[in-house]
Amino acid sequence: MIRVLTCVAQQHDLRLIALSAVICALGCFATVTLMARTDAGGRPLPCSLLIAALIFGGSVWSLHFVAMLAFRPGAQVAYDLDLTAGSIVVAVAGAFAALRLWRRLSSTPLGIVLAGTVLGLAITGMHYLGVGAMAASSLVLFEPIYVAASILVSVAFSVLALARAGVLASLGRRIEVTGWLALAICGLHFTGMTAVTVAPIAPRADESYVLGSTPLALTIAAVSLAVLIAGLVALALQQHLSQRDRRELDRMRLLSNLAYEVLFIHRDGVVLEVNQAGTRLFGMAPDQIVGRPVLDLFSQASTPGLLRRTRCRSEELRPEEFEARTAAGTHVPVELSCRTIEFGGKPATAVALRDLTDRKRDEARIRHLALHDALTDLPNRYLLEQRLGPALEAAALDGTGVAVIYLDLDRFKAVNDLHGHATGDALLVQVAKRMLTELRPSDTLARVGGDEFVAVLTGARAPQRGAEIAGRLVGGLRRPFRIDDHRVEIGASAGIALYPGDGRTAEALLRAADTALYRVKDEGRGAVRFFEAAMDAELQARRQLEHELGGAIARDELRLFYQPIVNARTGEIETFEALIRWQHPERGFVSPAEFIPVAEQADLIGRIGEWVIDTACAAAAAWPQPWRVSVNVSPTQFRQSDVPTVVAAALARHGLAPARLVIEITESVFIQDAAKAVRVLTDLRGLGVRLALDDFGTGYSSLSYLQQFRFDKIKVDQSFVRRLGQHADTLAIVRAIVNLGHNLGLQVTVEGVETAEQLAILRELHCEQMQGYLFARPAPTLPASELELARLRALFAVPPIKALA
Repeated sequence: MIRVLTCVAQQHDLRLIALSAVICALGCFATVTLMARTDAGGRPLPCSLLIAALIFGGSVWSLHFVAMLAFRPGAQVAYDLDLTAGSIVVAVAGAFAALRLWRRLSSTPLGIVLAGTVLGLAITGMHYLGVGAMAASSLVLFEPIYVAASILVSVAFSVLALARAGVLASLGRRIEVTGWLALAICGLHFTGMTAVTVAPIAPRADESYVLGSTPLALTIAAVSLAVLIAGLVALALQQHLSQRDRRELDRMRLLSNLAYEVLFIHRDGVVLEVNQAGTRLFGMAPDQIVGRPVLDLFSQASTPGLLRRTRCRSEELRPEEFEARTAAGTHVPVELSCRTIEFGGKPATAVALRDLTDRKRDEARIRHLALHDALTDLPNRYLLEQRLGPALEAAALDGTGVAVIYLDLDRFKAVNDLHGHATGDALLVQVAKRMLTELRPSDTLARVGGDEFVAVLTGARAPQRGAEIAGRLVGGLRRPFRIDDHRVEIGASAGIALYPGDGRTAEALLRAADTALYRVKDEGRGAVRFFEAAMDAELQARRQLEHELGGAIARDELRLFYQPIVNARTGEIETFEALIRWQHPERGFVSPAEFIPVAEQADLIGRIGEWVIDTACAAAAAWPQPWRVSVNVSPTQFRQSDVPTVVAAALARHGLAPARLVIEITESVFIQDAAKAVRVLTDLRGLGVRLALDDFGTGYSSLSYLQQFRFDKIKVDQSFVRRLGQHADTLAIVRAIVNLGHNLGLQVTVEGVETAEQLAILRELHCEQMQGYLFARPAPTLPASELELARLRALFAVPPIKALA
């Protein structure tokens, strides 16, 4: 080391040494700047590695020969032109090869060592070729120990420089790497010059050479100037591209912050960027998210799915649900979508997260509505059947019994007529609570009708227990109720059916208990009766009704009444719903609620349904305006008859445009065979008719059915509308259903609008259509006179009120 320092101090011009150091530092810094453009920090310059190699090779060459000019061997030195020119080629080519290796293999330690070794040998080759060029006028001798030391110094510092060049985003890191490269060049040069002994000789006349004075100085000055200019150009371009990248990144951040969804970008599972929505969702500052592994942002249960997605191509991935984990440790349901993008000049993955909290809450609310009565929150008929089936299976296995109690409230209609529907609804809520106190948690109490309830008692080994519970239920309902300031007294009747004696299926038991209940009603109400096989009087009456209904079409006793469905903004009539009536010669008009169930059980519904469709199409074809006609199709008719064929024949027979016919079904059509129901609906859609899901919210309105088939509209049941303005929960339910329909792109029709207050509230909810007695009652003729149409329009001329949650 002392010998090297002595060589520098005593055998060199220190002014030229300083100049060579400046040239070396500027060239190395320009080289590192260009290397930074090829890293993750930005868009690389065209041929940036080649430009970096030219600058670096020129810097090494200029340093060498400026330092050689500073070298004072004691005699005039001449340089061989071929070796002098060849030395710069070696420096440039070697540097280019080393930078290419670094670019490709920088992810592995062995690759960095290989690239650094090549770079050190390139510097070494240039140096000793340049020294060898002195042979034109001198006898050059080398000391092997210092030669080996110089090579080791050059390779070591070169490897260290490239190892530290992995991330060149900061100025400090670039200055550090510049220093290691300068040490590799200067360390080699001055250690190598210590190994050199020069003995002057006369230049040979047959060789081309240049003296180490003015020509060489001009050449070195030109190369140095080129290096400096290239360095300045590289710095200018780097600054320009850095500013452009920053502007693009700022624009991207601005756009991502405007998005409602969470957006973040990651590479190799590490977050690089996140928008403001992401900081709100995760509850962390941006600097706490950036640099964090992506898996840390999700629950442990989501890890297998996230890892599986990393093994799939971007175009194969579909949106998928996961659980995000917030800073507080809570889990948030999200829908994840991702795409491969270019970020910072390298491939990265852009991830979008959609917060599903509100949707999950709405789905849970709708799912609860589908299985429970909206007023009393008791299980509805569908959930009752879902529980009764397994209870019967369990009883068959363990040899126990099941009791089914069918209850009907006495004098409930009188309460409604005297005190109003609000009091009647409040009474039903109290009735449900009072009956629940008499049952065990394992029993089920369901509301299956307006004032009808069913209790299922499991483990009822003896009839006495069923009779005891039924007696307590009926007795409890005899006690007075206090509704607001009203004292309300009602009663109840109950029919009991036992498994397995009275039936082995849920349907049979419910029918038997219902038959026993009707016997109680016939005998004066207020009592409890077990089902008996002799209770067939009602069955005989039903059979008589079936017989008379079988000839109703032939005797021309069936009629269609029409009720308008109006536009919820303008009040204009858009559709008429066709409602069947039976004009019995003795009983007068028979309600569809009475004869349609009979028709379904007697296999008459197919013929009646075909008559309704044909008659409705014939009437609509003759209307003066192209109003639509809406027809209800029974679930039994839907399953038993070829509805698409019937519809197609009626449309063709009467020349009615398919788009003017609306087929209404309830979700019950899906229960037995959902796949078949979807096929039939698809065939109907192929005809061009419109399809509506009726009575939405009253039965098992499963969201899966809305996913299996896309209806044109849903109809909100009138039971919800009746309580609008009286119960805040009812408005929230109706709003949830309307929002669900709109989110799914469906038209929403609200049934049962009877008051101006209901109309005002519903208009604020922005449903598309309304129907109800406020507009017109069902009638055999169309209520479409100019006076009637003006009345409907006038109803919607008043500005709507603000609906309160």
